[in-house]
Amino acid sequence: MTKADPAALRSAAAALCLALAALAAGCAGGGTGKSPGSADPFAEPRSRRESADIVREDSVGPVIVSYASAPLARNAPPDGVRAAVLRAIGDERLSAACFHWEEREAALRWIREQMDVRRRDGRPARVILAGHGLGATEASETARELLFRERDFEITLLLTVDAVKSSRYGGAAYAAGNAIVNRLPGVSHSFTAYDAAPVPDGRQVRAHINYYQNKSTTLHGAAMPGAENHLLADWTGVLNHGNADDFAMPNLIADLKYAVARGRGGRRP
Repeated sequence: MTKADPAALRSAAAALCLALAALAAGCAGGGTGKSPGSADPFAEPRSRRESADIVREDSVGPVIVSYASAPLARNAPPDGVRAAVLRAIGDERLSAACFHWEEREAALRWIREQMDVRRRDGRPARVILAGHGLGATEASETARELLFRERDFEITLLLTVDAVKSSRYGGAAYAAGNAIVNRLPGVSHSFTAYDAAPVPDGRQVRAHINYYQNKSTTLHGAAMPGAENHLLADWTGVLNHGNADDFAMPNLIADLKYAVARGRGGRRP
């Protein structure tokens, strides 16, 4: 019987321990098969308002924030505007993140951090904001807040889809109110975020593109002052507030790609 080499036995034992440790780590990770150190697209939120999806952080290019209409959750499918952002940015060098619509303060902190990185490097601070429904309202309010408190930056694009306000009344009263104003031309903004968005000035707010529909009884948007407004309509009857962003998806992607191209580049003069 051949005597085993002690050094070889120690090497084999070490290899076995490493294999068992790797197997245990894979089981703890729920069998996802992710390599150690790989990024999880959804960090476990410590609270309902800490569920931001930080897609990418870079020191160049625009800063993009989309507001989701529902809290982000592990393995949740992206809503339409967020999906459009993910498809539009590709492998561009920029900073992109998604926040729930109730997380405006967290989003503002992140945006300011990213803008400060660019300012320190002598690069332009350009921001793209997008959202659907209540997320569109938060994108508009974020634009207002930035204009009020910040300097030396540009909102390259504000992209809103069927922006609405949360109801101060009961659901039935809200639905009845929308049903009534749908029939009154010129006042269909009564239950929407008509007054939330800043008017583009060609300097700090370069463009606002607004998509909306006004056939949904419970929630609907409206044309906004100064925006490039697009009324969504179809003959099938399937369009409603909930799917307005999916309905407008090809246009959203094209708008965002164009804004990313404009927001890319150069140092401040």
